[in-house]
Amino acid sequence: MTAPAWDIPPRRGHVILVELDSAVAPEQNKTRPCVVVSNNGANTAATRTGNAMLTVVPLTRASQRKGLNRPYQAVIEPDESGLSQASVAQAEQVRSVSIRRVVRVVGHLDHQAQTRLDNALRVHLALGNLSKG
Repeated sequence: MTAPAWDIPPRRGHVILVELDSAVAPEQNKTRPCVVVSNNGANTAATRTGNAMLTVVPLTRASQRKGLNRPYQAVIEPDESGLSQASVAQAEQVRSVSIRRVVRVVGHLDHQAQTRLDNALRVHLALGNLSKG
C-alpha cells in the first residue's frame, strides 16, 4: 500500500474512500467511504509525510440501517456529501487509519451534516454539549 499523490489533501469533513481490510466483525471492512474527522493540521502533516494517520468515521448505506435511529450515528443525504446515495456515519466505529489506506477524496460534508456527525461523536465519546445544527 503506497500513499496516493494528492490533488486535494484530505481535510476535516472530506468524504474519502478507505481500504479498511483487515477488520474483525463487527468492524466495517472493505473499501468504503469514510468522513475525515481529524484536525486539518494533522491531516496536512499526514499527507506531507505519507507515513501518518487520519481519524475517520466509516459510512454505510442508509438502507441497511432503516428504522434505526441511534444518537451515535448520523444520516448523511447525497446532496450533503457528494455520494450517490444516503449513508449513515457510524461514530461508534471512529478509528485512525494510515494515510496509505486512502484511495481518493470523493466528496465533502456540508455544514449541517458535519454538525450532525460532530454531535454523534460527542454522544459516542461522552464529550458533553451538543452543537445546534
